[in-house]
Amino acid sequence: MNDPVASLPSSAVSNPTAALQRRVRVVMVETSHPGNVGSAARAMKTMGLGDLVLVAPKLPDALTHPNAVALASGAADVLARARVVTSLQEALADTSFAVAFTARRRELSHPIVALREAVGLALRQAMEVRDLPVALVFGNEAMCLSNEDVDRCQLSATIPSNPEYASLNVSQSVQVAAYEVMMQAGAFAVRDHPQRPAATAAEVEHFLRHLEAAAVDCGFLAPNSPKKFMTRMQRLFARARLEPEEVAIFRGLLAALQSPRPHNRPNSTLE
Repeated sequence: MNDPVASLPSSAVSNPTAALQRRVRVVMVETSHPGNVGSAARAMKTMGLGDLVLVAPKLPDALTHPNAVALASGAADVLARARVVTSLQEALADTSFAVAFTARRRELSHPIVALREAVGLALRQAMEVRDLPVALVFGNEAMCLSNEDVDRCQLSATIPSNPEYASLNVSQSVQVAAYEVMMQAGAFAVRDHPQRPAATAAEVEHFLRHLEAAAVDCGFLAPNSPKKFMTRMQRLFARARLEPEEVAIFRGLLAALQSPRPHNRPNSTLE
């Protein structure tokens, strides 16, 4: 069997928490449009998933169809490692837990839970039974999953959406579900940008004194009646959290304004 883990980003394999993703399988049942297969592969790879199984797709070349390859857009490796099987029973044979995604209520079926709860339960199962994958099962574009398919799963889930227009394309549903898996697995944390140094209190104070002097020199501020000008300036620049370079720019500007220059002086060299 092809190893779906090989298609994962290296960070997802090396990160113990993100390794949960290796045990999450996406199963697409009787998909009609190869483009949705390609879009789903792209959605999966973006979120660190790599195990895709198609159950009886309408077109036998669904994984290699030009529309699938085009819409995979860089996730052709996920398509190359994907499997095609003839039944959902075969797709789930080696899994320990399966979630059926459906937008409609059914009689004599599992209770339907929201996506977030469903993914949490699936990942918990993946952590408890480490050698077996869990599956997220999606129906086709027109008929969704059959009652028989839903009954083969341990849980039914729905993606909360606008009740007046709850119409998600199947590949969009895969994207939303894969994103929730990524978030709950803690796979790809946003990198912190190094915090830029703030100007010191002394630098800001010198700048404010310079600003006050410039305001007096140009006649904007009456030294004998400053009112609350400087108080407001102090509050303003305290909120701004100036950086040293910004203080230097402001002071350079004030110095230029205080110094008489000819009208044809060169433009600023600031970039």
